[in-house]
Amino acid sequence: MSVEIRAARPEEMDEFSRVLSYAFAGPPSDAPDAMPSTVAPDWTTCAFVDGRMAVASAAYPFTMRLNGGPIGAAGLTAVGAYPEFRRRGLLRQAMEQGLAEQRERGQSLAILWASFAAIYQRFGYGLASTVLRCRFDPRLVPLRENPPLTGSVGLLPKDEALEVIKPLYIAYSGPRNLMLHRAPVYWEVGVLGPLGAPQPRPPYVAVYRNGAGEPRGYMVYRTRGEEQDEPGPFQVMEVRDFVALDIEAYRSLWAYIRRHDLVRWVVLRIAPDDPAPDLLLEPRELRVTTSDGIWLRVVDIERALPQRRYGDRGSLVIDIEDELCAWNHGRFLLESDETAAEVKRTERTAELSMPVRTLASLLSGHATASRMQRAGLLAARDESALARADRLFATDYAPFCPDVF
Repeated sequence: MSVEIRAARPEEMDEFSRVLSYAFAGPPSDAPDAMPSTVAPDWTTCAFVDGRMAVASAAYPFTMRLNGGPIGAAGLTAVGAYPEFRRRGLLRQAMEQGLAEQRERGQSLAILWASFAAIYQRFGYGLASTVLRCRFDPRLVPLRENPPLTGSVGLLPKDEALEVIKPLYIAYSGPRNLMLHRAPVYWEVGVLGPLGAPQPRPPYVAVYRNGAGEPRGYMVYRTRGEEQDEPGPFQVMEVRDFVALDIEAYRSLWAYIRRHDLVRWVVLRIAPDDPAPDLLLEPRELRVTTSDGIWLRVVDIERALPQRRYGDRGSLVIDIEDELCAWNHGRFLLESDETAAEVKRTERTAELSMPVRTLASLLSGHATASRMQRAGLLAARDESALARADRLFATDYAPFCPDVF
């Protein structure tokens, strides 16, 4: 058996799609409702056995906000394999080579949405965020206080919306954590493109303008009918983007949602620090369910850590265990003055020791060092090192990525 790990060639992308269609029980690549691929052959890493594609994987070259700073991140996607080639270490070989290629391309982090998280934890991915999914009856979620609103919310045609909402998204995402820089194709396909088959549903875009007429928030959403056994509203509103630059924009957009008298259920994904639970008379009516969000892998410690803004001045010596990326294995000195940071290898005594997947949870701000220590996922020299790490890795906003890729 001969094994080759390499990128798929353009003429092999149909087979790439067939591997994924099988792995995810999707439509054939030539079916009318199959999604068009936005994956570039050069950004795939596949395993071939005796010339046949056995494992497929790919990545998008993203830029992501990490506690308010930009950082290159490979968005891992389209990972699948035929069952007869599983349990042979082929995916591990593809992952190892893919990480090396990402490092060469300057993608110092890798991120993904996991269909099966156990797979990716073996490869050094740590949980970087959680997602709160709300499904609520808009009639039952009035705000606790309703001061007079001076602005208004109105619909915009899709062909006029992008030039208004894109600057709002940029301003909103700039100081935040794990939000992506959206390329034009992502706006067109991922945000403002139609969804669903066989009858795609177009998006609606509602924009809030304050009393001076300035855009300060927006929603992108879709509606559909849903059969039910009881009388009353029958529509479902699925909110894709909910962006508010101030609390008045937030309140106004929430009031706009509640004006939809034929909507029975609103589906909305929010960050753990979203203000909704603090603003509602009955927050339990949000019917929140929590799930894992982004999983993150540190591809290159010496490049990644200096690109983050830290929560305090100070230094920390961290010992990292990384089986896949030899360049990450070892001891590093992190020094921060809050506005800038330096990372270099050191022989100094380690203050924290951890596997690379634990570092991912700290780096994103999803978990504190104290929490990871209580879970047995890192070892600390003493309590002062834990306290210092908690301050250093603090973030202004909870990590949250609204974009699925």
